Formats: sequence, C-alpha cells, structure tokens
Amino acid sequence: MIKEIKDYIISNANNKLSDFNNKLIKTSLPIYGIKIPELRKLALNIARNDYHLFLEECDNSSYEMTILEAFVIGYARMSLEERFFYLDRFIPKIDNWAVHDGLVSTLKFTKNNMKEVYEYLGKYVDSKKEYEVRFVAIMLMSYYINDEYIDNNLAIVKKLYAKEYYAKMGVAWFLTTAASKYENKVFNYLENEVDKEIVSMTIRKIRDSYVVSSEFKNKVLQLKK
Repeated sequence: MIKEIKDYIISNANNKLSDFNNKLIKTSLPIYGIKIPELRKLALNIARNDYHLFLEECDNSSYEMTILEAFVIGYARMSLEERFFYLDRFIPKIDNWAVHDGLVSTLKFTKNNMKEVYEYLGKYVDSKKEYEVRFVAIMLMSYYINDEYIDNNLAIVKKLYAKEYYAKMGVAWFLTTAASKYENKVFNYLENEVDKEIVSMTIRKIRDSYVVSSEFKNKVLQLKK
C-alpha cells in the first residue's frame, strides 16, 4: 500500500507548486507539490479501506505522506480511544503549520464528542513544544468558542507556554476568533497579557479580520505600546 501511495505522489509531482510550498512551509521533509484536495480525496479512499495498514506503515518520508496521515486519522471511522491513540503518535511529529492546521480542520468528530476531546486536550496544556501548544489553541478556536467554554478557554490559553512563533500565532488566532463573539472578554485578556508580541500579533489579526466589528478594531489600538 505505502509503495503505491508513494509512487502516486512522485508521479503526480508538481514542481511549480512544490517550489511555492517550499517557500511557504518550513519543513525538513521533501514537498512534491500535490494539491490538498487531491490529498484529501486519497485520504478518504484510504480511510474507507485498510486505514490500519496505512497508519502502521506510513513512514512520513515527505510532507505529502505526513499530511495524508493527518487526514486519515480524521476521516477514518474508529473509536475515540483508537483515534486518541493515533493522535498521540502523530502530534509529536508535526513540524510545520500546514500539517498542523490540516489535522485540526479534519477532526470534525470533535463536534459529536465535545467533552471527551476537551478532556483529551488537557494532556497538552502544559506542553512546551511549539506545535503541541498551537494544537491546543487552534482546537479551542475551531470547536470551543461558545458560552459554555469561553471563560475556561481564556484561562487555558493564558497558561500555555507560547514562546515560539507558531505557538504565539495560535494564541493570537484564537483570541481574534473569540473577539467576534466576546469582545469585552478578549479586551480584558489583552489588557493583562504580559507578552507584548502576542498582544501585537492579536491586534494585527483583529485589524485584518472580517468577523470583528469596526468599533472593536479601533478600540484595540489603545493597547498598542
């Protein structure tokens, strides 16, 4: 199975897209330039068949193989315990934002297992690894911005070890999205945030946002120092 998938990736390589992605995505792995919709289609086919074999044999020899693994983990029909098992194996391997965000966007099973996934995220809250920190922030942003979770989410994000760029940006993205519904809570958070880089990133994202009010975009400017 793995050989056939690798042969498909190599035979469909797109040098122009590969060059573009190499400038955009910082990874140590080779990038062959397969479009994401094509990879999702391939992942869905794998997920419908012997996904166990793929997940056991996947060697992460390229960006495409790695993001395929992320998609299959999200798409395959499996128990929560099994999915958490594969996530635990996969998350430490993430070394770039594209694989990370591709994974999070595919974990739609979260919507039917809100409590269990929220508890699962707890194991990464104290992590000091850049993409594990981002994983918490972006999962909260993607699935848990609502009245039930917002206050606890802000407390969680506050304690994250967001010291590296993509972790900081994950926090900023979460705060920007949260601001679309909870302006006062986000403003209070930013007023008390000691990491000025996170504040600056968030202000920039809020100013560029299409889902935050014009009034709030102007209000956050007073936080610039």
